[in-house]
Formats: sequence, structure tokens, C-alpha cells
Amino acid sequence: MGKEIKKGKAGNRESIKKKMLTRTITPTIAGLVIAGILISLMAGSQIQHLNNQNIKDSSLNASCQISEYFTKYMEVGRQFGANQELIELFDGLEPGEKIGEAPQYDSVIATMANMHETDPKNILVMWAADVDSSQCIEDSGYISEIGEWDITSRSWYDQVLEAKTTIVTEPYQNSSTGEMVSSIVSPVFNASGEMTGVAALDLSLSAVTDMMEEQKLGNTGFLLLLTEGGTIMYADDQAVLHTPFQDLEIGEEVKKGFADDQYGAYQYRYKGTKNYGYMTQAGESRWVVLSGMPSLEYNLPFYKLAGSSVLLFAIIIAVLCVLIMQIATGIVRPIQELHGVADKIARGELDVEVKVSSNDEIGEVAAAIDKTVLRLKNYIKYIDEIAEILGEIGNGNLHYVLKQDYAGEFGKIKEGLESLSGKLAETIEGIDATAAQVTGGAGQIAQAAQALAEGAVNQAAAVEELLATVTDISGQVRENAEYARNAAVDADGVKNNIEYSNQEMKQLVNAMEEINECSNAISAIISNIEEIADQTNLLSLNASIEAARAGEMGKGFSVVANEVGNLSRESVLAVQKSTELIQNSMNAVKRGMDLVGSAADRLSESVEGVVHLTNSINELSSIADRQKDSLIEVEKGLDQISNVVNDNSAMSEESAASSEELSAQAATLNEMIEFFHV
Repeated sequence: MGKEIKKGKAGNRESIKKKMLTRTITPTIAGLVIAGILISLMAGSQIQHLNNQNIKDSSLNASCQISEYFTKYMEVGRQFGANQELIELFDGLEPGEKIGEAPQYDSVIATMANMHETDPKNILVMWAADVDSSQCIEDSGYISEIGEWDITSRSWYDQVLEAKTTIVTEPYQNSSTGEMVSSIVSPVFNASGEMTGVAALDLSLSAVTDMMEEQKLGNTGFLLLLTEGGTIMYADDQAVLHTPFQDLEIGEEVKKGFADDQYGAYQYRYKGTKNYGYMTQAGESRWVVLSGMPSLEYNLPFYKLAGSSVLLFAIIIAVLCVLIMQIATGIVRPIQELHGVADKIARGELDVEVKVSSNDEIGEVAAAIDKTVLRLKNYIKYIDEIAEILGEIGNGNLHYVLKQDYAGEFGKIKEGLESLSGKLAETIEGIDATAAQVTGGAGQIAQAAQALAEGAVNQAAAVEELLATVTDISGQVRENAEYARNAAVDADGVKNNIEYSNQEMKQLVNAMEEINECSNAISAIISNIEEIADQTNLLSLNASIEAARAGEMGKGFSVVANEVGNLSRESVLAVQKSTELIQNSMNAVKRGMDLVGSAADRLSESVEGVVHLTNSINELSSIADRQKDSLIEVEKGLDQISNVVNDNSAMSEESAASSEELSAQAATLNEMIEFFHV
């Protein structure tokens, strides 16, 4: 049989154009999306790195300039504080003695004036103050009254005393000029290392503001300059100038980082906007520069790149769609023309012409369809002659001649019709001879059928008695088989329980072995602890020796060393006790493993015995089932024999009646055969 070709519903048909678009554009879009994501991730990472580096460089550049500025004047302060005449001046003053009367005064004033002249723009005044007399002198010649200028009451005094080096004070406003000023204060020490006064200069901060204003961070980025004490000295927002940094509405993480001297990159919110920034310290001044760039500007290059990528991909997809539509149109148009030709052929219109001209595969299909049309026209002649021959056969004429050549598969039809003519003639002649024989044998069948009916009645009675006996035996065998099956089920249950117990026993053995391994591992760890305790004891001894060498300064360290030694000795005692307990535990585990192993061996032997018993019972059950099945088959066979005997008896009687009817039918058959011409 040929394969049946089902035509799908028009609503489910998918055009070639749609297929080409969906199956080409979809993976293309997916590939472009993946490529875009990868490009965006790589470019975004690079852009982020560049932005972070730009932010960091901006902070570092600003901090370097601030550091250089303060370092320059801190060096001036150090040189002034190391001036020998100033040291002698302060060291020689006594409480209540006027500083202006000291022999070194004029020389110190000249030194301060010379230092001031080196940078009169930024150095507002050079001054020095004595601790004992509480007097202050300036390069302008000003001298405070005795006891009027108490250094110890100044806010920066404790800072200088603790640092023992030059510091930058918190800014303050100059009362005469109104500008912000910081003092560079250097301690002055005598020969015994005692601080006798300070040497200082007041430094204008206008240059610092100018430096910060020259720093630019992108279009919307900003910089903050903070003093060591947290005062905001520079900001784009004038409202926050000279206010505490901790009061500023800025991310807590930045405030905490400033307080803890944690410098580096930060992400924080400022003025309600997320910012990316960098915090760094400006050298010895300990002032801090904090930069910030709003997230919009920070991510703007990435947004531009993403937008450009989307636009480029959209253009690529649009161009691909246009090209695919043009290609699909060139393919679909000749296919539609061939579809029209095929529809006409399907409707029986064989006088068609294929007008598709193409040098590709579609042109080859069109040529093949054209050949098919020519061949179909020849097939009409074959069909007409076959219809005529079938009409002759219907009229009883079995002698006919085929005139067409019947090319291709139709040649089989020609051979079949010619063979049919001979076969039908032979069949009709055979039926004629057989009908005569049937008439003669019908009488003999009637006599044999009568004798068969009588013998069948006797056989039926004997078969019924045998069937009753076999039924009783079959019932007994069924009971035996049921008992054997129940015994096999019980044996299987016992075997499964013992096997389960054997598996648990094996798991118990494995658990004992794991406990033994863990005990060995703990013993090794305790050995390591014992070695550490020995090393600690040795370290304590060495520490005691070193403390003894240190004398009075090492007494506290000697106490710690003794305590470490005591702790080491206690650790050794604890380790020895733990080793003894673990050894006892390992011995107990070993005895338990021996007992469990012996029990597991005996249980395995029990499993083998139960398995052997179960197999024997299963075999007995199987034999009983086979016996039962055999008796059932015998019972069915006897039942079938009884039915057959009864049927034979009835059929014998029917055969007698049928024989007479067969004779009548044979006569009718002879009359029908005379219709054919053979």
C-alpha cells in the first residue's frame, strides 16, 4: 500500500519567508544580544577601571599639592625650632624675666624677619612663645606681657607635646584680615630634651583654596578638603565651608573611614545622589582630600556605549531582514507557480504547461513535473484499455489481447491481466471436474456421518467420567501449591530480616573502624599539642632569661613568662591525661570490634543457611505450581475433548443432512460454469 499523504490545515501552514525570518533572525538576535552583553560587561569593566583611576588620580593629585604646600612651611618651622639662638633664649629665661632683655632676642627677631621675607605672601607672621615666662614675640617686634601668653592653654599644646614634632593647627580666622589661617607649630627642646617653648608661623590658606579650585573631576565631580580635626576647608557648596565633616549629610561609611583613618575607594550618598569617590591623606599635614563623582556621570560612558550598541544591532537586524525577504521572495515565487500546476493536476486537468525557468534546484523540480504531466497523458490510454478488458471478463469472455505497451509500473498490470486470463480458464475447468466428483462423494459422506454420530455418544460418556477424576486431583494439587507458596513467602521474610541484620552488623563494624581512626587522629593531635606545650615551656624559659637580663624593666615580662610556663606545664599534664583516656578508649573499641566481627561472621553463616532453605522451599513451590498448571491444562484438555466429542456427534448428524444439500449445490454449480467461454 502506498503512504497516505495528509494535507495540513491552512491555518497551521508556516510560510518559507516566516521560517527564514524566524530561524535566521532569532539566533542572530540571540547572538547579537549575547555579544552585546559580553561587550558591555568588558567595556563596562574597563570604563569602571578608568573612572576609578581618574577619581583616584584626582584625589592623589590634590593631596600631593596640599602635602607639598604644607611640607614646605613645616620645614621652615622645623628650621626655626632648631635655631640655636632661639633654644638658648628660651632655656635662659626665668619666670618673671622679660624676653626682650635677653641677649639673644635681637638675633632671634632678625632670624624671624629673614624667614618672613622669604615668602611674605603666604607667611603672615613669624612668632615664638616661651613656656616658663608665658611670653610671645613676633617678627614685627610685638612682645606680650609676662604671663599673658600661656602656651599650655592653647588648643594645640597637647598635640605638640604628644607628637614632639612640627604640626599644623586647626584653621582659624585672622582677626585683622578675615582670611583663614593655620599655624605651623614646632616644639623647641633644650639639651635635656625638655620642651621650653614653640617656634611657629601663621600660614595663609588662600593658596590651598586656589589649589583645590584648580582641580577638576569630570563635569559634575567634586572635591572636599578636610582638616585633621574634621573641619571642611574646601567644598563646592559654600554653605558647608568651615563646618564639621561629621555634621555633613554624607554616607556613614565615609564618616567612619575618616574617623578610623581608613583611606581608599568609597561608594557613598551625598546630597541624595550615589557617588563614587576616593579618600586620601595629604602627607604630614594629616589633612584629607575626598573626591566624588555622581553615578550618572560615572556610568555615562557605559550608557552611551550600550545605546550605540543597541542602535548598531538594530540596524544590522533590519538589513538582515531586508536581505532575507529578498532571498525568500526569489525562492517562493517559482514554488507558488509550481503549486498552481500541481493543483490543476490534482483536479484532473492534465493539459497544463510548466512555465518556471530557473537554473537551480527549483528549475529541476519544474522539469520533473513537466515530464510527469506528459506521462500522465499516456496513462489515460492504459486506463481505457483496462476498463474494456474488465468489461469482457464481466461478460464471461476470458480470451482477450492487450494492445498498449504499458511502460513503467503499468507493465505489472499487463502481466497480471494476461496471467489472470489463463488462471481463470484453468480454474473454471477444474471446478467443473470437481463438481462431478462432489456429487458422487456426497452419498458416501452421509453414510459415514451416521456411524460417526453413534461412536461419538459413547466417547462423550467416558470422557465425562475421566474429567471428574482429574478435577478432584487438580484441587488437591492446588492446596499443596498454596501451602508451598506461603512457606516460601515466610522463608523469604526471614531471609530478608537476617540479611538486613547482617547489613546493619557490617555498618556497625564500619562505624567501629571509623571510631578507631578518629581516636588515632585525636592521639596524633594531642601529640602535636604536647610538642607545642614543650616549645611554649622552652619559650617561657627563654623569656624569663631575657627578662632577667632586662632588670627592672623586664619584671612585668618575667611575670608573664612564669605564667606562660605554668600554663605549659598544665597543658602537658592535661595532654598526658587525655592520652591515657584515649588509649583506654581505643583498647575498648578494639575489643568491641573483635566481638562485633565474630558476631558478624556467625550471622553471615546464618544468612547462608537461611538462603539455602529459602531456595529449597522456592524450588518446592515452583514444582507444585508446575504440577498445578499441568493438571489445569489436562483438565482443560479433557474438557475440550468432551466438547469436541459432543460437537462431533452433532456435526455427524448435520453432515448427513449437508451431504444431500451438497449434491443439490453441485448441480447448480455445473449450470453456472456453463456461462463462461473457456
